[in-house]
Amino acid sequence: MKVKKPAAKSLLSFAFATLLPFMAGIFCALSMAPASWWPLLFAGFSLFYITLAKAGSAGRAALSGFFFGLGYFLKGLWWIGNALLVEGNDYAWVWPLAVMGLPTLLALFTSVAAALSRVTGDLKTISGFLVFCAVMALSEWVRGHIFTGFPWNLYAYAWSENLPLLQTLSLTGPYGLTLLTIFWAALGGYLYVSPQSLNRKMLLTFSAVFLFIACFSFGSYRLHTSADESTNRNIALRVIQPNIRQDLKWLPDLQGLHFEKHLKLSAPSSGEGAPQASTTLIIWPETSVPPVIFESPAGRDKIKNMLSSYKGEVYLLAGVLRREKGESGQTDYYNSIVLFDKKGRVRPLYDKTHLVPFGEYIPLQKWIPLRPVVEFTGFQRGAGPQTIIEDSIPPFSGLVCYEIIFPGKVAGESETRPDWIVNLTNDAWYGISAGPYQHFDHARFRAVEEALPVIRSANTGLSGVIDSYGRTLSVSTLNQDNALQTLLPAASGKATLYSQTRDWPFLLFCGFILLAGFRRMFKHN
Repeated sequence: MKVKKPAAKSLLSFAFATLLPFMAGIFCALSMAPASWWPLLFAGFSLFYITLAKAGSAGRAALSGFFFGLGYFLKGLWWIGNALLVEGNDYAWVWPLAVMGLPTLLALFTSVAAALSRVTGDLKTISGFLVFCAVMALSEWVRGHIFTGFPWNLYAYAWSENLPLLQTLSLTGPYGLTLLTIFWAALGGYLYVSPQSLNRKMLLTFSAVFLFIACFSFGSYRLHTSADESTNRNIALRVIQPNIRQDLKWLPDLQGLHFEKHLKLSAPSSGEGAPQASTTLIIWPETSVPPVIFESPAGRDKIKNMLSSYKGEVYLLAGVLRREKGESGQTDYYNSIVLFDKKGRVRPLYDKTHLVPFGEYIPLQKWIPLRPVVEFTGFQRGAGPQTIIEDSIPPFSGLVCYEIIFPGKVAGESETRPDWIVNLTNDAWYGISAGPYQHFDHARFRAVEEALPVIRSANTGLSGVIDSYGRTLSVSTLNQDNALQTLLPAASGKATLYSQTRDWPFLLFCGFILLAGFRRMFKHN
């Protein structure tokens, strides 16, 4: 039986509106770490733009936008489900929901953006193209802020391997660079569908090339004129990566062995690679000290003895799972950064503020009677980013786990600007996947945006030392024990434009473009 032509045409049209943008989204996701094939972002966005320009209605554009986002986030974030497959986790049954649910939810942002760009502008014109760029970039900003926010894999992260272009972050931040990235990447799609004159197309192409060269030249100059950041501090770092499997991490019988492994990796070494400095700072990853050891005098004595084996000043910055009794007698947990010194003094410095939904707390737990994935209930939020000032240590900002992914929220608003950022994390949840590489790229972006070095200690994943220009001075290998030794890089000396203006220039520019689009739409109607 032959398929009727109208039915076949309708089926082909549906496939064009769904399968093509879905594949385009996958292409774009391959521009993210660890693949970092940035030309695929250009191919993907151009294909997506063509499908939107040919969409006959806002509804069809929304459908294409949804499938583009689904392909992008499914390919880019599938590894999040690995956290549910850790042996002993009760939530393995939720794995399909985690793998599909989050990408489906995030795809709604691209769906709304696609529909909005379709109704506010003719995508075959320059004005319509600019509206598309602004709306897509704004949807990324909303994704990074609404509810708890999740600005993971913004389109700007396609440039993680292009260090000169990354310097643009010091001016525009990641959302501004995302806007530019969409402009460059989708241009091919506009040139293909637009019936406008060659002069208009040449004008837009020249503008795109000029902006790209300007950004690249600015970044190259900034890197060329930067000082050698690796030897400007008299602080020696020893960044520990113990590489403890997540399914073994919290077993009561093994916690003592895990603790001893941290101590062994932290012991002083006099090898060729050991930097010489008057002060040594040892850094342990997130929750490296469990409550049973933190609260034990014997555990603290072992830390004190390890620190006493060093000559000169020495401190340990460690991730600690801290617990306190609440006002009602309940046990409250804090994901903390704690300072230890060789005199036995212990000072909690920072409590994690941006908790992971469903990981460290359950939203609307009154109606959703589940335990968080980490198996601990009662996590409390800290007071937020702050500049921590301690004797013999340059002032710094402390961040735990994915707090590093939030641009503009990695340093306190006090008058004293930090000299560096420390990020303690545990990427063992995600195994050998794209997750740890993408997480590390977020740390590099924050370094450039704030012009501050970032020191990252991971239980496993990628531990590293990043200077204030995003250059990786030292980095560990995934799933291996490591003790990185280097000197603390210096800050670049002054605050960046982005650290002072944040996202306001980006929001004002996109708002202006969007208002112009609405004005054109109402005038046309």
